[in-house]
Amino acid sequence: MNLKVFLKSLFVVVALGFMSYYFIENWSTLKQYNWHFNIRMLMLSSILLWLAFFTSIILIHRAFIKIGKAKINFIQLFRIFNISNLGRYVPGKIWNILGLYYLAGEYNINKKQTTLAILVNEVAYKGSALLIGIFYFIFSSSFKQYFPFMIFSLIFLLIIIHPKVIDKVLNFILKLFKKPPINVHFNYITILIFFILYIGVWMIYSLAFYVFVNSITQLESVSIIHFFTILPLCWVVGYIMIFAPGGIGVREGMLIIILSEFLPSEVALVIALSQRIWFTLIEGINILISLLISSKAKPISDAN
Repeated sequence: MNLKVFLKSLFVVVALGFMSYYFIENWSTLKQYNWHFNIRMLMLSSILLWLAFFTSIILIHRAFIKIGKAKINFIQLFRIFNISNLGRYVPGKIWNILGLYYLAGEYNINKKQTTLAILVNEVAYKGSALLIGIFYFIFSSSFKQYFPFMIFSLIFLLIIIHPKVIDKVLNFILKLFKKPPINVHFNYITILIFFILYIGVWMIYSLAFYVFVNSITQLESVSIIHFFTILPLCWVVGYIMIFAPGGIGVREGMLIIILSEFLPSEVALVIALSQRIWFTLIEGINILISLLISSKAKPISDAN
């Protein structure tokens, strides 16, 4: 194990260890809290979360078809996306992407096609999360001093998602690695459409999270519009922090800070930890489904 992997793994252990310690220290307070467990709402939140995952896979499949011009059916894409998604929990932030390249290659999809599909998907997925997250600062009085910076970030975001900018950045990186250039042939309208569609996906994620929180405790003094900005913001911050595999520790820390605005910090900690388990279990269901269908998911050339 090299030093970088060790340090990233150490960060996860320390972060989770600290939260576990805080949980144990406040156990007596948590026992006295007026919890409102609702199994039906928990099941509904899980269905909504799975629907959000499923919808995001529909969009990346669309990116492979429309942008990458790849011949791959939805079942095949469902399999390679979910199996490669395991790489998110390995330090480095690139292993799920490398997994997509490798598994897509099994279905006769070349690296250029995969690169274009991933490019559009990543820009739209992460960019839309950042955009929604920016709106959090409009509703939160404790963070309003950062609002000008958020506006600057929004303008910067709208500039960097332009295909001409993406083309320059992508081919500069390819040149550094001595790889042949790739022509970014999609237009600004195309990327904006994917961007808007992913905003819809994030709304499903946020609705699932809202129902999940209400399955544990009752949210009273929070606007649902305000609440819908929380998960995308915490998720994208966790993604940006490259030292945290899968955003572990960072996402939970952000959730504790933000949820503590309208919930006791001890309760916010319980929600932050339990949502990670919740997400992982639903992702695990998709991975199990993918493993079950893998034997039937043959390359296009062999399917006829």
